[in-house]
Amino acid sequence: MIKEVVFRALNWRWYFTSLLTLFIGIFCWVLILILPISSFTWNFFSALPFLVAGVSFILGISRMFKKEEFKNGLWQCLLSFIMFFIIGGLFAFYPPKSPYKPYHNDIKNPKNAKFSMPLKLFSDEKELVEVTQPDILIYDYLQPGTYKYDVFLNTIEKGKIYLRVYDFNTNRILSEKEIRKQSMREVFNPNDELKEFSSDDKDFTVKEGDWGDYYGSRIEVWFQPDNSNTPERKLLEKNYIIQGN
Repeated sequence: MIKEVVFRALNWRWYFTSLLTLFIGIFCWVLILILPISSFTWNFFSALPFLVAGVSFILGISRMFKKEEFKNGLWQCLLSFIMFFIIGGLFAFYPPKSPYKPYHNDIKNPKNAKFSMPLKLFSDEKELVEVTQPDILIYDYLQPGTYKYDVFLNTIEKGKIYLRVYDFNTNRILSEKEIRKQSMREVFNPNDELKEFSSDDKDFTVKEGDWGDYYGSRIEVWFQPDNSNTPERKLLEKNYIIQGN
């Protein structure tokens, strides 16, 4: 009985489920904004609107198999597709809030070392920072534990750079193989002027830890020359506060 009522409601009008998708998408966006952040909150309420959009699309296809409803089914599929991208754009380019909580110097720091916080990245617009010497900048990306990075280097021969990430207190290397592969990129700068090497199309993920579980890390930039006779060498290192995925 209940299933029949639900099914009839969803098939009331061809545009109903698409409008429902938009409503649920906005509602979930607001819930993420006001509820305490957690992996469940973020993942569940981010996924729910897309699930409803998928159901709407499937119902549109089923409607197309009815001769008198073919056009309406076609319109329903198209509108469901449009709503999918509208909700996707809402969550991707205007996230309700950062899943990262502010850091209040609450990690263990026995060596009293200096740490930097990952910079913000909004709709691919990077937080502006003045760089006057070789440096590495880490950016929050999409969800906790996932980052992008920029490296600024002067004279460097042809080769590739990649990252090594260590737990600052234990010196344990984190997600070694994955981060090496995800962070590797080609570099070359024959001039002494500082050049930026950006990770616009790449990100890396730290698996160790959990959302809101902040700890100090040491991020090293390593260089692998194209010349196989030249050994790899460390170019830079910098301490960052990170969390796992």
